[in-house]
Amino acid sequence: MTLEHVSVAVLAAEIIIMLLARFGTERRHWRHHKKGEAAPRKRDDIRLGPGLVYSIAALAMVAIAVFSGIDFEWSIGTLSLLGVLGVLVPGYAANSVMLISTDGDKKPLKGWQETLAYVLAALGGAAAVAFI
Repeated sequence: MTLEHVSVAVLAAEIIIMLLARFGTERRHWRHHKKGEAAPRKRDDIRLGPGLVYSIAALAMVAIAVFSGIDFEWSIGTLSLLGVLGVLVPGYAANSVMLISTDGDKKPLKGWQETLAYVLAALGGAAAVAFI
């Protein structure tokens, strides 16, 4: 199994996690609308995560790129690919883990859940280097 295979598997896992978090958000909206339950919070969105998860993903991506000695051209296409697959997607997936763990930010986040989210952000950022 090559690094490219691992990167595709990590990307697929991140997308599945993001979809699960989004389905949970939609379920909470539906319950609020139909059954009159509590309204979802504004922070119940996978895009509104803490900035630390994006920073961890970016640092992991840069560290792997530097240490592996990858030579790539500095084009807008390459940089946008790294920005999306190396920073945004891992950040969204990490925040999705936080939302799934807290049931939409209703329960406090436990230490291991937060650690899992940060590890996922780092793995996603590191795996994105294989796409260039």
